[in-house]
Amino acid sequence: MTLWTDREFGKLWLSRVISTTGSAVSGVALPVLMYSLTGSAVHTAALAALTAAPYLVFGLVAGALVDRMHRRTVMVVTDAISAGLLASVPVAAALDTLTPQHLLLVAAGVASVGVWFDAASFGAVPALVGCRNLVRANSAIWSAATAVHIVAPSAAGVLIAVIGPAGTMALDAMSFAVSAVLVRMILRPLNQVREPRISLKADIREGLEFLWREPTVRLFTALGVGQAIAGGAVSGLIVVYAFRVFDVPEHDPRVGMLFSALAAGSFAAIVVMPRISDACEPRHVTTIGLSAGVGVMGLLVGVDQWWLAVVSTALWGLTSTIVIVNGLTVRQLATPDHLQGRVNVVGRTVTFGVGQPLGALAGGAVADLVSVKAALVITALPLVFAAGFGWSKVRQRPGRELGHGLK
Repeated sequence: MTLWTDREFGKLWLSRVISTTGSAVSGVALPVLMYSLTGSAVHTAALAALTAAPYLVFGLVAGALVDRMHRRTVMVVTDAISAGLLASVPVAAALDTLTPQHLLLVAAGVASVGVWFDAASFGAVPALVGCRNLVRANSAIWSAATAVHIVAPSAAGVLIAVIGPAGTMALDAMSFAVSAVLVRMILRPLNQVREPRISLKADIREGLEFLWREPTVRLFTALGVGQAIAGGAVSGLIVVYAFRVFDVPEHDPRVGMLFSALAAGSFAAIVVMPRISDACEPRHVTTIGLSAGVGVMGLLVGVDQWWLAVVSTALWGLTSTIVIVNGLTVRQLATPDHLQGRVNVVGRTVTFGVGQPLGALAGGAVADLVSVKAALVITALPLVFAAGFGWSKVRQRPGRELGHGLK
């Protein structure tokens, strides 16, 4: 059976496409709505920070507990909770009670349950498709998601202009509800093994110790921190970048173009990732991606024409996605099934949970105090360090040793 004739994988794939469509729409609507209410770069960037910060609170516990649970049940419940939280935004707007604090609470709530969904999803994909199809399955999911992100943000820009950002977010609530139904319909188990556990503390320690002992996972996690800090700044400031650097009006459909460009670059990365994975040693893929990202951050700062900003944003999507997907796939392949939730959530906690909020909040603060371009320069420095550290490791141990056993 090929990946695309596997009906059970098709249900998982379709659920991700639908929920990603809604999230791509609200990913534009939510920061526009926040900026409309506050006019603050810090408040707007805080939304990006809150998409990642819950990993620091729930990451280790979620990873350990989900490995004891039915992954399908966890995914269905978290999708349903997200749908309810997002639906509260258009309801509050209709009642004229919507506040910045409400938006922050919704962002934090959806991100919090998303930690549990991710912990289940990280292990569900390899359990569903097997190691032989893992790279293709990840590429299929990510390529579809990024293709959606190419189209949906521009559509979101039009919807925001027509029905407003709060009304637009209702679509995301509906998408999570549909996703929950599709995941519930998956018939094949999403756990290979669910061994009985005794100590939650021991489970958490086991995941931490594996990440620390396994040199491949440890290296890719360290390199991912620099990428996450810069990525947090870019995602947190993308709306402010359009408004302040290029004077784009708040409800102008062009706001969605930057999100579409970001997704287009990510889509290009996903398309070429299987070939890159076959041709290059994983450490070289990540190091080259980090180095290219440094150059792209320079472009974002230096351009003064809108079309160049769109191109630069697309290039950021390309380089950052290569680094992220390569690191995720290596971590999944290096981790036994019964540790998938714990190890992957620990890795995501360190990179996404620490780096993303740090970059977003630092970028927002510097943007309000100095300028958006200054914020991008400062938050690019950890990316420079990560690229340099990666190259030093390549020189210390040339060849394909890091990829041994992973391909």
